[in-house]
Amino acid sequence: MTLGFIKQSQLYFIFSFLGAIIIGTFLLKLPWVTHSSGPLEWLDALFISTSAVCVTGLVTVTTSGFNLFGQLIILTLIQIGALGIMTLTASIIVLMGRKMNYSNTMILSNLSDSFPLKSVDSLLRTILTYSIVIEFAGFVLLTYGFLLDGKYEFGEAVYYAFFHSISAFCNAGFSTFDTSLIGMSPFIKLVVSTLIILGGLGVYVIYELSHMSHKHLLRIHTRLVLISSLILIVFGTVFFKVLEGGGASPLSWLDAYFQSVTARTAGFNSIPMSELALHPGSILILIAFMLIGASPGGTGGGMKTTTAALVFLSIYNTFKGNQKVLLFGREINQNNVLKAFTIMFTFIAISIVAATWLTATDNASLESAFFEVASALGTVGLSLGISGNATDPGKMILIICMFVGRIGPFTMFLFLLGREKSSHLEHPEERVILG
Repeated sequence: MTLGFIKQSQLYFIFSFLGAIIIGTFLLKLPWVTHSSGPLEWLDALFISTSAVCVTGLVTVTTSGFNLFGQLIILTLIQIGALGIMTLTASIIVLMGRKMNYSNTMILSNLSDSFPLKSVDSLLRTILTYSIVIEFAGFVLLTYGFLLDGKYEFGEAVYYAFFHSISAFCNAGFSTFDTSLIGMSPFIKLVVSTLIILGGLGVYVIYELSHMSHKHLLRIHTRLVLISSLILIVFGTVFFKVLEGGGASPLSWLDAYFQSVTARTAGFNSIPMSELALHPGSILILIAFMLIGASPGGTGGGMKTTTAALVFLSIYNTFKGNQKVLLFGREINQNNVLKAFTIMFTFIAISIVAATWLTATDNASLESAFFEVASALGTVGLSLGISGNATDPGKMILIICMFVGRIGPFTMFLFLLGREKSSHLEHPEERVILG
């Protein structure tokens, strides 16, 4: 793959999201879009459009306050942002039976983390088919769940199921309820959490699992995603239960599990976070989970599970005295490890700068500012209340963080890929004192 193709991939990827955000902003300012709080300001329209396209869920005005037309615009932006404009368009072209030229196919292959070129058409079909099947299954199950609650008419149950199925699978966290999923039945929480997991695994994992044969051994990437996702869910569930299990309103195991799942990119609430005095340890875990995010090729953002896993494995192997990063009997390329550290450091640095800036513009506590920034960077949507009362400069900070969190890791990966230089020169080795 050439440097020119990589740069073209970066530009296509960035400008496709920018274009969607700009179009969404103008659509939300149409006279047919109304909100219960009054006319929508341009900055609020930009904020909501960015949050929807970047599948975040942070809002400056309530989603429930929009009329039906406004909510459907938001839902469309969520779906486009989750699948990616380029992927969605290419999928439609492929399904129509049209052949992509070599240039477009190469770009899509680059955007799929060097996915085998001959499998791109098949990958795109898998993306669209998988998304439709899972979202439809979620819609059917949630319709049953809302009807089972006995609080909603059939039409309301169908619409709420339709909206939340797409929002959950896309890891967006937008809800038509002001209290998100607080007080919902265990069945609804289980369905929503399952949709979040299935959307966050990534299309590369889903493609391999759907094309797996009994003779086929799963790739390291797939195994790493599945194991790291399971560890994070279990770790979060146990720690949330331990830290929030006491007091007058102890957290149930289901809510501990739900928050562990939703914290990594979805942003739905099953507990009143802005009102509940969370344990400092819980807030710290939530910030870490939000920054980690979903897996590569998934509908969520963040620095990605594989990035965090490679950093952990590198540290683990160092403590074991290994000079190489070993996993499942394989050696992980040092370039991958260095890229993982670079992406993680960049995310942490951005969160520090943005949180410091937010404390200055919105007079927020450092803890709340870090939480809000991590939620925006991880495209999560959980909030301690800053977004809804943010100043104009504060809103711009969060808009930038949402955009960077959605396109950042992937664009950075392509940038680092394009900067790779092959050299046959050997340089003298020298050690630096570290401690």
